[in-house]
Amino acid sequence: MTDPYFEPTDAGPFPRPHAHAPWGDDMLHGRLLGGLAARALEADLAEPGWRAGRLTVDLFRPAAMAAVEVEVRRLRSGRRLRLADALLRCEGHDVGRATAVFLAESEEPPGEIWRPETPPWPDPEDVEAEDGAGSPDQTGWWFRTVSGGFYTSEQTRLWTNETAQLVDGETISPFVRTALSSDIACPLANSSPEGVHYINADFTVLIGRLPVGEWIGLEVAQQIAADGVSMASCTLVDRGGPFATSGGVSLARPPIRPEV
Repeated sequence: MTDPYFEPTDAGPFPRPHAHAPWGDDMLHGRLLGGLAARALEADLAEPGWRAGRLTVDLFRPAAMAAVEVEVRRLRSGRRLRLADALLRCEGHDVGRATAVFLAESEEPPGEIWRPETPPWPDPEDVEAEDGAGSPDQTGWWFRTVSGGFYTSEQTRLWTNETAQLVDGETISPFVRTALSSDIACPLANSSPEGVHYINADFTVLIGRLPVGEWIGLEVAQQIAADGVSMASCTLVDRGGPFATSGGVSLARPPIRPEV
């Protein structure tokens, strides 16, 4: 296991160097901001009988490599629905905002509902690690590519496994693990042989159920782009099959290119 991304401090979780974004060493990774937001929202909203149904993360300003303050505000506490916002701040600047919906669990209703057929996935432990995007990077975020991959023009299916703790001393919950993986849906769908030319403005994950286990798979489902704006999405799976979808909008910018 790699070192945790953040150390707990009185000012908020403080990032270690490997928490930086691929866009620059002085910028926090957006997926980690989403993870911190999910961590705080889950602490406020979750209890037995309640489960996360949606997480939306707006990433509207680059976040410095500094302590992250997360302020949660409960917006609704009903019998069957709970809603809260989380505001993310770094060095006195608002850098992001997240909203979570938690829903009361109940019995499944009767009736047969159409669902798309999902091609079988190989077990992640049976997929060989490769150089580049197919192997663990220095942050301990593992990738196992089933088809396609970063910097290709093919539809991509890959497994991910976050092996590092988000905050030192804390186990990553299934909801937080989902948030950490969901941010990559847009970069994965927006990737091309020329690199990743889009940076996330937001992402939303819709959760049918929480994942089981440490491996989360992503299958690119859609990418539509015009005028330097992209919409992209992925289906998220675990060993039991699909459990969520994640997507968002992204802005064109100078690309991240494959290393040579």
